[in-house]
Amino acid sequence: MADSHHPNYKKIYFTLLALLVVSVAGPFLGIGWVTLLTAFGIALVKADLVVQNFMHLKWEKRIVKYILGASVALMALFYGAVAPDVQKHEGRNWTNDAAAAAVARGIPGPHGEAAAHGEPSPAAAPEGPAAEGAAAAAPAAPGAFDAAGAYATTCATCHGPAGGGDGPAAAALNPKPANFSDPAFWSSRSEAELHKAIREGGASVGRSATMPAWGSIYDDAKATALVAHLRTFRK
Repeated sequence: MADSHHPNYKKIYFTLLALLVVSVAGPFLGIGWVTLLTAFGIALVKADLVVQNFMHLKWEKRIVKYILGASVALMALFYGAVAPDVQKHEGRNWTNDAAAAAVARGIPGPHGEAAAHGEPSPAAAPEGPAAEGAAAAAPAAPGAFDAAGAYATTCATCHGPAGGGDGPAAAALNPKPANFSDPAFWSSRSEAELHKAIREGGASVGRSATMPAWGSIYDDAKATALVAHLRTFRK
């Protein structure tokens, strides 16, 4: 009985190591079912070996196994109930309009969603001062990048809904967020500097390091549109 509580850990370790090699090598064969088997099947075998031997579940009381099983069941139930809201945009009796709109704004097709459905694509945006007025007054075309919406989502928390540097998180920040409505701010900033700050963070232009980099979600064109939107706050 005493020996049963002391499994051959060395043997189990090398078994786990061999299974790891197989699970890594399997996908290189390029066969779908082999990839699934090596990714999930072997993972379950390895997990069972670890739980049964290294976590000593094999020798625990039955109530402990029941508790573990109930925990796994509750986790699966939680995932099954929440996943549809997170991973899908619509269901039998509901529609996630916000998620669908976010995808349409942030991931337009090559010619915009409107063009993809046989509708004319948006006209080229004007340049110079006219562009700033158009960005402020005209709503975003279907599939086009919504600079105002992007600002409200990622910038307004610190800079405020009207760009006054008075967002909900501003009180906890030092230095304070930039005030885009202050003419003095624009007299000391160039569009290139703002563009770089949006893409690479405040520290990249010698400003506050608390300003994060948004380059992973805003490419050059979107950053340029955001800068144009910021200018609409100027008084």
